[in-house]
Amino acid sequence: MASWFTFDWGDGEPYSDSEASSHGKDDNNLDTDSTGFLASLPDPEDKGKGKEIDTPLSPSPSTTSDAVESPFILLPAELVYAILSYLSPTDLSAVSATCRTLYNHATSDHLWQALVQDNVPGVRVKSPYPHDNFRDLYQAHDPHWFLTKHRIWFSDSNFTGRLVVVRYDQRRGCIEGYQLVAVSTKRSTQTWEADEQVTIHSFEPHVQLHLDKPIIDLPATDPEEYDEAGNEIQTFGGITTIKLSRERRRSKAGNTQPGISSSSSDPSEEAAGSAGSSCRGIEVSAPLPIKPPKTRRRINRFEAEIPMKIGSVESMYSTFMHARPLTAGELAERIDLPFPYGNIWPPPVIPSPHRVQGASLHRFESRLIHPETRPTSRRDISDCAFRVRKWLTMQVPQSSTYNINAGGHAPPEESPLERAMAGVAANRRSMRLHIGEEVSTYATLDPKLYTPTKEKPFRGIWVGDYSGHGCEFLLVTQPDDDPDDPFDLDLIQRGTNESEEDFEKRRYEEMIYRGSLEAIKLSGDPNVPRGEITFRSSDIGNGGYIGTCRDAPFNGVRMVRSEGHIASTGFIQDKFIESQLLMISPNRLAQHWIEWGHISFFERVDIDQFLVPA
Repeated sequence: MASWFTFDWGDGEPYSDSEASSHGKDDNNLDTDSTGFLASLPDPEDKGKGKEIDTPLSPSPSTTSDAVESPFILLPAELVYAILSYLSPTDLSAVSATCRTLYNHATSDHLWQALVQDNVPGVRVKSPYPHDNFRDLYQAHDPHWFLTKHRIWFSDSNFTGRLVVVRYDQRRGCIEGYQLVAVSTKRSTQTWEADEQVTIHSFEPHVQLHLDKPIIDLPATDPEEYDEAGNEIQTFGGITTIKLSRERRRSKAGNTQPGISSSSSDPSEEAAGSAGSSCRGIEVSAPLPIKPPKTRRRINRFEAEIPMKIGSVESMYSTFMHARPLTAGELAERIDLPFPYGNIWPPPVIPSPHRVQGASLHRFESRLIHPETRPTSRRDISDCAFRVRKWLTMQVPQSSTYNINAGGHAPPEESPLERAMAGVAANRRSMRLHIGEEVSTYATLDPKLYTPTKEKPFRGIWVGDYSGHGCEFLLVTQPDDDPDDPFDLDLIQRGTNESEEDFEKRRYEEMIYRGSLEAIKLSGDPNVPRGEITFRSSDIGNGGYIGTCRDAPFNGVRMVRSEGHIASTGFIQDKFIESQLLMISPNRLAQHWIEWGHISFFERVDIDQFLVPA
């Protein structure tokens, strides 16, 4: 569309239609400031200031006739909606900034409901609560919709890690994530009839979400949390933060006093403003001095930490952080290193479109997240990884601080250091200590890796029995067929004396029992940590076939050669030992650890049952 129109977009700053549309040309080239949602969406901070942020901006009367001449505008509404349904949120918001007609089309609620639904699998989103429309709901959770879209996330926390299911709760309008936990409800043993030296450990897991302690809790922005001046009010950890409105930010950037508009047309108002103003409730009788601009780099919303309320414990805090993908050069320097592979996440054994810098396994170093590992713009955000920082605060009485070196008695005179420490707390009674800080990096899985198919039925998320270590979650993968040697079911011919039933059974077994199989830990233990292979079989077909069991409780079960991964505490001297994989069904497996003389079970987990809040 030609650059014929000029609009006053939300805050009085003119934008031409070509400028507005340029924002949505390429999502990867989109860059927004620290306060906006998308380049061409109205600022939520305008709410409460008398501005109609959802009112389309009318083109100049002299150009209205030109707008009507656009062929796209003349299309039937249903065709326009069909075309707009292919646009991304950034492109759709850019279209809404061109003219009144396209604004009405591009802000249609059914278009934005579809965009929300695309990011919430397994649940039908019917309400935009707590907002009035789905466009505002999408804006409130941007750019965090990738959390619900990918659903499954696993972390690098220590050696054990965590498996988290993230979902959208439309009852509260929030994105929430809970750790998946499991416990075996039955503990008994029996000997194997085929070898009485082998012990079989029973396994009946109960899998559930740990709902008492959320890992992710991102509520939708409350549209009513603004004061009379249009400033956004946020409360976290007992501290109230006031986020200045756009007008007040511009006045501060222009070295004018807060609350005094630099564009006032009334000289008397300017005089009154310069003669006296209020700063934090204190009357000032003279103009505030102009301060030189700060040289400290400004942190935008993409690299800033987002506070989360994770429970009722007031002394526990948690923040959400975006992550930046490693460049090809940065990844090449780390991926061939021995464990922990330069702290990249996810680890090399798990396929991923990109990887990020994770936290160190060492407790002190795990607190260090360098600024260069955080995104500074939308294009830098990883949609396959994020970070969570947690810590505790402890109230320490000032008297305890004084008594550290005084044998229980306060010194007669305070030193400068003690006076400085006493000034930390306004009431001179207590101070806060930061303890137990931990930064965890979470990565997701390509759904293709855990979605079973007709030919690869063992793919999925599984839970296994690891005796003293308890239950651990696994990713069981079956690689795709070699494109140069595809499997052709039609090549299997029926034998002369083979019945139809036997032929169909043989065809089915040859279709599913072929290729390799790997089980990778998503949660681990001090011996073999998360992100490492726990067992594998190079060929579950005829090449690895041992035989069919004839003894209870595995009568009729296929047995193939496999390798089990073991190590000493701290993943030291790890090695693969001989084992046997018993393929009971596509939903249940058993592993015979020959060297240890016991058999443990693994069972498929149905992730979909945890996507709908109860």
